[in-house]
Amino acid sequence: MRALLVALSLLVAQPASAQVLYKLIDREGRVTYTDKEPKGFDGKVVRIEPPDTASNVVPGAKPPEAVKAPPAGAEGMGEGRRRTRDELEKKLRAAQDRAEAARKAMADDSEPRPDEMQVVQRRYPPLASGQSPPRPNCFPSVDPNGAASLICPQQVPQEGYYERRRKLEEDLRAAEEELAAAERAYRRGTD
Repeated sequence: MRALLVALSLLVAQPASAQVLYKLIDREGRVTYTDKEPKGFDGKVVRIEPPDTASNVVPGAKPPEAVKAPPAGAEGMGEGRRRTRDELEKKLRAAQDRAEAARKAMADDSEPRPDEMQVVQRRYPPLASGQSPPRPNCFPSVDPNGAASLICPQQVPQEGYYERRRKLEEDLRAAEEELAAAERAYRRGTD
């Protein structure tokens, strides 16, 4: 039992870098790695030696007294990132507010205003006997050629209403594009 413990402790004490690996390439080109030397393998065997670890030594850090304090007014990397994240978040919140205001304006201003309305007179064929007019304000009329018709005045939006709606839609589209750009910038700046 004691001999087994000694052998095991010697195995554990060996550095992992002293281990030799073997690269096995069979006839079909498949590659396998193993740490045991193959016996009777029918293919190419490449022995991989461990690198010289002595050349990988990194000198120690400078003693604390040799490290200089940052100059006055200089900020650390963490502080700079926090400030950048705060600025990006502020821009994102402002873009969200503008987009929400544009959506609200679109919803609240959906109806034409009184100064955006006009009256048009629609002409319909004359009413058959017993038929009622489409609206209560319709009246019969005869045109200069003697043709009878029914005229119904109706209020419809003017061009000003449609122009105002187009402007609201453009404002909403611009606010949503600005919001999307602010979201992308925020994600890139905080990842």
